[in-house]
Amino acid sequence: MRILMFNHEFPPIGGGSGWVSYFFGKHFVEAGHDVYLITSQFRNLPKEEEVEGMHVQRVPALRSNKDVCGVLEMLSYAISSSWHGLRSTHQLKPDVIQIFSGIPAGGAGYLLKKIRGLPYVVFLSGRDVPSPNPDPPYYRWLYALLNPMIKGIWENAGAVVACSDGLRDLALQTAPDFPFKVIPDGLDLNRFSPVLRSADPHCVRILTIGRLIPRKGFQLLIQALPQVTAEAAVDFEIEVVGDGPYRDTLVALAKDLKVDEQIQFSGSVSYSELPQKYRDADIFVLCSLAEGMPLVVLEAMGTGLPIVASKVQGIEDLVRTGVNGALFPPNDVGGLAKSLVGMINDGESRVRMGRSSIDFVQKYDWKNIASSYLAIYERLLEERD
Repeated sequence: MRILMFNHEFPPIGGGSGWVSYFFGKHFVEAGHDVYLITSQFRNLPKEEEVEGMHVQRVPALRSNKDVCGVLEMLSYAISSSWHGLRSTHQLKPDVIQIFSGIPAGGAGYLLKKIRGLPYVVFLSGRDVPSPNPDPPYYRWLYALLNPMIKGIWENAGAVVACSDGLRDLALQTAPDFPFKVIPDGLDLNRFSPVLRSADPHCVRILTIGRLIPRKGFQLLIQALPQVTAEAAVDFEIEVVGDGPYRDTLVALAKDLKVDEQIQFSGSVSYSELPQKYRDADIFVLCSLAEGMPLVVLEAMGTGLPIVASKVQGIEDLVRTGVNGALFPPNDVGGLAKSLVGMINDGESRVRMGRSSIDFVQKYDWKNIASSYLAIYERLLEERD
């Protein structure tokens, strides 16, 4: 089978959605399929290269930031990828199209379906699904403008897949009768393997990872630190891994609240370094205001970490309070502080919940997730014949 994938982000640019397409392609190739990906050009990255056996083509786009993509930048990719997709299909002769994020990549799938008769599958990443309370708020007007296009992309797809029950439920608010499928994101269990941790370390190490943008909620973590410091019975430290346009604001906030000595901003690290970051930690925290299904939570669970996280779609599927972590309402600084203090002070519970994370995450092996998508492709090809 020849699979052509579209994603405006792909490592080393972007976030979780880019890594999802990386793992899809890797496991599709291992299963014996030919895989092609059309993504965004960025600075001096090669226009064409082979990554894990998949053929990667980077097309012109106005991408100016490694970590964040603006509306006009996404539009430039939508136009460029559609044009290059139409040109390349004569030579590639793909059997099926995989779209990552209906906006901005879905237009390419729609055109290839209408002009070439190729079936396509849409992976919903989160922000491509209209939300009544988006971040940033102006997305509400953007969703209103794009709503007919979003529905058209979904309705012409062979399948539309949400990575969590919460994301499916959100999508149903836009298309109440649509048969969305749910297939979760996955985890490289070999790379993110567990380690033994002490219930009584000299210093409790708290890790958080993500793009430094307001939607990820790092500001809430910093705002919670004065209360956590006052109530924690043992020493703790926080490491923030990731970069983005919000970094200077977060650093200034930490200084203003006089908690800058307890929080370390490590910047971006290579993917090969991430497993050790998780293994060095005792707690993983994520304060996002919205998610699809965050890979960082799956990775943290794979290494045996208990999770403190906001109760939003995608995360709710992975974390059970008192079982493998603690959930707090999004934007609730007091709830976040209380959850962190409880986990910092109770080492035995922390280790027990970490073991529960390991057990829970075993079913999320990327090989199983990729196989679920391949089954969809095979069904579409049978229907096409």
